[in-house]
Amino acid sequence: MSDLRATQERHAQDVVNGNVAGLMGDFTPNAMAKVMALAANPITATRFEIKDLGNNEVEISYIGEKTRVVWSKWVENGGKWQIDDVKEVTGS
Repeated sequence: MSDLRATQERHAQDVVNGNVAGLMGDFTPNAMAKVMALAANPITATRFEIKDLGNNEVEISYIGEKTRVVWSKWVENGGKWQIDDVKEVTGS
């Protein structure tokens, strides 16, 4: 199984890079509707910071002209980590 923190960092970098193809495997079916809602207002950022909240939950701050914070809950699924729940916490 892949390392959770490494997976979260790769995921956040894919968001910053706009690598949609790389992101698609990061979500369980349960999270897809929420992800599509977030994607309606794309994140533009030049860097990110990850705050570990414990219990396989993180807040990722995507930092650019504005900072957007996205909370996510990760689960192990078929030998890899995926996001099972997600929501935007703040945008500034």
